[in-house]
Amino acid sequence: MKWMEIISVRTSGQYEEQAQQFLEGLDHINQEGSETDIQWCKNADVPGDLAVILSWTSRPNHHKSDFGLRLAEALKRFGLVDHTCWLIMEKQ
Repeated sequence: MKWMEIISVRTSGQYEEQAQQFLEGLDHINQEGSETDIQWCKNADVPGDLAVILSWTSRPNHHKSDFGLRLAEALKRFGLVDHTCWLIMEKQ
């Protein structure tokens, strides 16, 4: 099974640049081990909307990861945060 955890933050003003710098630092972090892929992106239509996508091929449960929870908490200083966990459905 493939899993995806999405943590989005809606920033404004000076916080957008600060949040981007913070997310750029994630390239060097892999708290969940070698199975985890970390990506971040900007909304093409809404300035200040940023998201982090954590994806992996196996997870022991349907809950948010410890790393994801810590990351979501850290992003709250930049704006409004939304944190969800998704199961990627395979085509049958």
